[in-house]
Amino acid sequence: MRRRLGQVWVALGLLVGLNLWVALPSGGQAGPTGEAPKDPAAVEAALRAKLEKTPNDLELLFQLGNALYDQGRRTEAQQLFQRVINKQPDFVKALVNLGVVLNESGKSDSALVYFDRAEAISPKEITVLCNKGQALYALREYQKAIELYRTSMVLEPNNALPHYLLGVAFADAGIYREAIREWQKVVAVDPNSEAAKTAADGIKVLQGLLPPGERN
Repeated sequence: MRRRLGQVWVALGLLVGLNLWVALPSGGQAGPTGEAPKDPAAVEAALRAKLEKTPNDLELLFQLGNALYDQGRRTEAQQLFQRVINKQPDFVKALVNLGVVLNESGKSDSALVYFDRAEAISPKEITVLCNKGQALYALREYQKAIELYRTSMVLEPNNALPHYLLGVAFADAGIYREAIREWQKVVAVDPNSEAAKTAADGIKVLQGLLPPGERN
C-alpha cells in the first residue's frame, strides 16, 4: 500500500514539497545564486515604489506576487498572478505560479488547467513539467507524475529537482533504495541547495528503515 507523505514524512520533520523552490524565484532557486536571501517585505516595498512609476509593468507585478507569496499572503499573490495572465495569457511564469498557489490550496484540478496552458507554450521547461507532476501526484495520478519527472531528467540531466521529486514518489511508495538513489543524485548535482540538505536528511531516515544487511 502506498504511504501518504502527509502522514509519514511530516512526523519525521522532513520537507516534502518544493513548490516554492520550483516556481517562485524570489523565494529561492534550484541551486545557489551567490546572493543572500532578501526580506520579502523589503522586496515588496521596493516593487511597489517602482510600480508607482510603471503600474502596468507585468514583470514587476509578477515579482510582487512572489513577494506576497513569500509573506504567506497567498490570496493576494493569486490575484496578482491572475491579473498578469489576464493582461498577457502566455506569461508562463505567472501561469506556473498561479498553478502552484492553487495546488497548495488543494485545488489541484484547477491548477492543472494552468500547468497545461504553460506546457503548451513551453513544453520543454522542467519547471512547468515538475509542477504539473506535483499536481498530478496530489490527484493520485502517480504514474503520470513520475513520467513527467523522468521526462524532465532527459531534458536536463544535471537538474536536481526531478530527482528530488522522483525520490519523494519512491519514498512515498515504500521503495526506499530507489528513493535513496535519487536523493543521492540530488546531493551530487546540487550539493549546496536546500533540496540537497533535505535529501541528505531523507537518506539518513530511509537508511534506518532498511533491513540491517542492506544499509550502506
